Amino acid sequence: MAKIRLNTFAVNTRSADSCFATRLRLCVCITMMLLQHVASFLPVQNNLVFHNRQSSCYHAKDRSRRGVLNALQDLETSTKEGNTVVVVGAGVGGLAIACRLASSDELHPSTKIIIVEKNTKDMIGGRCGSFYRDIEGLGSFRHERGPSLLLLKDVYLGLFNDCNTRAEDFGLEIEQCVPAYQVVFEDGDSIFLGFPADAGDSVKLAEQQSREKMNLYESDGAMKWDEYMQSTEAFLDCGLPNFIEERLDLPSVPSFLREALKDGLKAWPLKPHSAVLDATFDSEKMKALASFQDLYVGLEPHANEKQIFGGVVRKTAPAVFGLLAALELHPTNKRAGVHAPIGGFQAVSNAFEGLAKECGVEIQYNKSITSISEDGVWMNDEKDQKSFLPADLVICNADLPFATKTLVNKEASAPPQYDWDDRFDYSSGVIAFHWSLNKPFDCLNTHNVFLMDRKNEASWGVLRLNDPSIPSFEDEQHPFNFYVHRAGKVDPTAAPEGCDSIMVLVPCCTLQRDKKLAKLSREDTILGYSEQFNEVLIHKVRASVLDRLSVLSGLEGLKDNIVDEVIDTPATYADDFNLAAGTPFALSHGFGQLSLTRPAQQSKELDNTLFVGASTRPGNGVPLVLLGAKQVAQKAVEKLKNKIQL
Repeated sequence: MAKIRLNTFAVNTRSADSCFATRLRLCVCITMMLLQHVASFLPVQNNLVFHNRQSSCYHAKDRSRRGVLNALQDLETSTKEGNTVVVVGAGVGGLAIACRLASSDELHPSTKIIIVEKNTKDMIGGRCGSFYRDIEGLGSFRHERGPSLLLLKDVYLGLFNDCNTRAEDFGLEIEQCVPAYQVVFEDGDSIFLGFPADAGDSVKLAEQQSREKMNLYESDGAMKWDEYMQSTEAFLDCGLPNFIEERLDLPSVPSFLREALKDGLKAWPLKPHSAVLDATFDSEKMKALASFQDLYVGLEPHANEKQIFGGVVRKTAPAVFGLLAALELHPTNKRAGVHAPIGGFQAVSNAFEGLAKECGVEIQYNKSITSISEDGVWMNDEKDQKSFLPADLVICNADLPFATKTLVNKEASAPPQYDWDDRFDYSSGVIAFHWSLNKPFDCLNTHNVFLMDRKNEASWGVLRLNDPSIPSFEDEQHPFNFYVHRAGKVDPTAAPEGCDSIMVLVPCCTLQRDKKLAKLSREDTILGYSEQFNEVLIHKVRASVLDRLSVLSGLEGLKDNIVDEVIDTPATYADDFNLAAGTPFALSHGFGQLSLTRPAQQSKELDNTLFVGASTRPGNGVPLVLLGAKQVAQKAVEKLKNKIQL
């Protein structure tokens, strides 16, 4: 691991994960609704359900004691005895699909599910997890490797429900964050957003204050906000079932069309997001409040006049992405709300791991896959010893552009490498600062976004250009937006009493692919890419962030309270998690990479290989990866059943 010395503390540049991307897929689904036809639905998948489970993780508990008659009944519709499924990577996608396959009654009881993970056990879940910093005299501070806010709670719980068990049985506890966000502008002005309708009186007072502030931003600002929530809610309710879950939901279509077509196509979902914002709001602050979620998905809200259709094919968010605001901030929608897992996202991955083990899944750690073939996978262990693991089916949870370039159909003798397919468009990179603080900062909400309103379009420049040669983070001529997470607001276990744990995420360029580096050993390749984010740049970003933080009352002297600092850059994301271009947000979600135009779950080169994860369908963010795992599990069952029929 590269070490940087900043001020008086050691800075570990480790790989982190991003989780912001969670909602980007939802937008995609709605937009594509107008572009696709009935053929986009996959009825074959919808008919493949996991049924007749008798208990939690049925086969894992009952394989050894099921009667002969039951076994014979299974053989009539199951795969042959002895099938082996190898899952490459113990990220949430790999864990989830392993649980689903191991608990499926459609597979033979002796089917083996083996997960092979390159990292150690404490990195279970990949970038969906946490790490700890033990500070002498203070205690242990918890920080997130990636995701820090939890959306679509029922998708997480659904994995356990589908295996006939409960999340709480595996220690997973989820709390809603109220209010969902604090937004801070560069002039120090702040406003809270995200108040559920059933909140208590004290919350109602805070909500009223926020609505009054909206009215100060512009005439009838709160009313316009309500209208915007109404439109984006219709996009959310139609898009999630129809184009993410691949479940036909016709009753949601009329509302979607009504909102899309009303007032002369004012909210037309295929427009650049900024076109709808300009037609809805007058104040730059209101426009910023309604679009900051685009930051998480690696797209900008502003139309790019230099590109076709204003840039929505590639780097500009289409207006349908406004449904992300509804997903997080709508007061009454049953899907809406920002939540937090108690114990951090490590608690999520630990719960998935516990479920997988109870279902009989085998997990092998410290083994790096070097090649995926028609017969199985080649891998190197921690002593660099190579071995082969035969498989009837391989499910790859490694990042797709990395896997197709580096793993699929490669020479069996190939050593571990790092490279990626650069023909795709990628989301932004991120520089993450994980600060352990010796005092609490109650002026911060759980989730905080620091935005520019006077130079809002310029503040998205790093996402539009992805050009490391352009100066940034240095002065007001190069503004930027960023996110701050304070876990202790909801979960006191994140830091010792009287202390705080804070994570700052700053969008930045991705790694710039260098063909020469790709030919080196993996260690030298990562070292070469780390030079793209050197100490000089890190210092500039850090100083700019601290300066921007100081506009919020109570944060003026924060830098004096930092007792430990860990920094993640795209280079360390690449090192820890083999993420293509070093971006934790995976492929971007312009129309050219949405829904059916996103890389398919079936490998083009190997019939026995399926992909699951953020860079394949349906998209990035933990909930969408979990939904994708459900879809891929259904395909996997069919493939294994077809093998025996052949």
